[in-house]
Amino acid sequence: MIETMKRYSYFVYEPEYQSFLKQLRSLGVVHIKERTNPKELASFAQNLAQQDTIKQLKQRLTTFRNGQPLAEGETREDIPHHQLPKGVLEEYALYTQSYTDTLNKLQELTDQLTLNRQKQRELEVWGDFDLQLLSKLREAGQHIHFWLAQQNSYDPAWEETYHAIKIADQGRYLYFVTITPTETAPTLEGADLQKLPKESLSQLQVQEQQLLEEKQLLEGTQKYLAYHPEILDEEMATLLNAYNMSNANLQGERLYGDKLVILEGWVPQRIAKEMEQDLQNSGVAYAELEVGDESEVPIKLHNNRFVKAFEPLVELFSLPNYGELDPTPYIAPFFMIFFGICFGDAGYGLLTLVLATIFKRKAKESQKMLLELIQWLGLGGLVIGFLSGSFFGIELVKVPFLASIKEYFISSENMMVISLALGVIQIIFAKYIGALKRTKQVGFKRALSSYAWPTLIIAAGLLFGLPIAQITLPHWLEYILYGFVGICVLLVLFYNSPGKNIFVNFGAGLWDTYNAATGLLGDTLSYIRLFAIGLTGAVLGGVFNQLAGMATAGLPILLAIPIGAVILLIGHGINFALTTIGALVHPIRLIFVEYFNNSEYEGGGQAYNPLREIKADEE
Repeated sequence: MIETMKRYSYFVYEPEYQSFLKQLRSLGVVHIKERTNPKELASFAQNLAQQDTIKQLKQRLTTFRNGQPLAEGETREDIPHHQLPKGVLEEYALYTQSYTDTLNKLQELTDQLTLNRQKQRELEVWGDFDLQLLSKLREAGQHIHFWLAQQNSYDPAWEETYHAIKIADQGRYLYFVTITPTETAPTLEGADLQKLPKESLSQLQVQEQQLLEEKQLLEGTQKYLAYHPEILDEEMATLLNAYNMSNANLQGERLYGDKLVILEGWVPQRIAKEMEQDLQNSGVAYAELEVGDESEVPIKLHNNRFVKAFEPLVELFSLPNYGELDPTPYIAPFFMIFFGICFGDAGYGLLTLVLATIFKRKAKESQKMLLELIQWLGLGGLVIGFLSGSFFGIELVKVPFLASIKEYFISSENMMVISLALGVIQIIFAKYIGALKRTKQVGFKRALSSYAWPTLIIAAGLLFGLPIAQITLPHWLEYILYGFVGICVLLVLFYNSPGKNIFVNFGAGLWDTYNAATGLLGDTLSYIRLFAIGLTGAVLGGVFNQLAGMATAGLPILLAIPIGAVILLIGHGINFALTTIGALVHPIRLIFVEYFNNSEYEGGGQAYNPLREIKADEE
């Protein structure tokens, strides 16, 4: 349900305004009305830019941690790293500077390693020789020059003239040296003089090892910092608190030469008395106002534990506005059932439930609600998957010890009928919810035609559908149903817009009838995909089971078990992933398109966000 909000106006003497804002922040219940958008002001730009910088850095660190997990038994304190400046984990500027310096040094080392290996490749063809020997030869008047030439360009006469010595023959190319008494290299047509590094191959290899060790230590430093991001959360909390206080200060309306400040805000009705009492004790003047424009009222949902788990689905689309009903209690059971039908396998549902339960124990508070939603969905998959007779692709109806209850399993034909029936039920239910919403907004009299549509569908369905199913209705009940049909037709055609001309109402009624007739069939048929997706997942699971059985038939038990396990693991892993996607996407589509459309859901509400002190552990 949507919590009822109270609107207040606070009157504060300017010198006391900052202390008043701190008091509101300590209360943490007042959603301040924004008269000016702070994001459009240059004074807030730096704060927002710093928030974006931290968000981007946190995302990079999260990606890095996902790719560099801690080893088994390793803690984040065990990560080997360079000596870091004192206070690096307590000061945001020092932390970010150290992280940036580490990345820059890593890039420099990477460049040095690339150059080092390039030099090694150039020297490998010549072998590992002592550069001091070359120096001694030069002192003795003999100069060695290194050459590269194509095979057909090499002149054997160079061996006599310049004491050429072949060093390496690499097919098309030939590497050789010349030994001459002059320092100037001779001119050899078709040969290229090679300029060699000033280090020997062995020296370069030693340098490479040193660079690798330094790089490993720097990577450890990067990893150490990535696993200690708490200062980022603290800095973000500081920025958010400063932004919220500056925004609250901005939204106050200054009067009488800026001596009086008037601030407006909303408080949930159930905690408004506590806020009033606290302000009265501190001498702050306030007045309760009419709610006014409902589009400005912030939205706070208040539901039980089961329904609350499904609130993220509504938020994914849009929060309801203050003038309509919270759709969460109405979509929660439908979504859970739809997911279970699409999942179509009790084994996958059990796996989902178990994994969500395990992860929930160690999850952050902000992640627990999502995991609780997954628990409910896993439970739905487990129950409906069992009723449909599939457990990791095994047909339960063929399991001997379940033979006594096999007639209770739902066949694929019946599941198709159930899917269509659920579609009709949800659409009719959605229309009644739309009628209730219209009643809340414009009154019962103007909502009569909205109630007439779903009632007409039910009455007509009973009148013409039950005889097809060979169910005979008592005559008195038939007359009552015909009466309902007649009344509903009149309401739809002549009372859809009370107060307007009868011909206008009739035209609008005909148009609504056309839209309803064409849309109802298409909306209902959309639900048949629930059955199709669930059937596909169950069949694919069975196919992988058969594939494992065929691949291991006739093999020794010690060989059959690992081969079969690999096939089952890969096959069911792929099927589980595909089934999960389908079981999420299509029910969400049915809710967002079919249900919201038929219930005339508008959305567009802004979330209730009171002025409060944000803690680092909330980030």
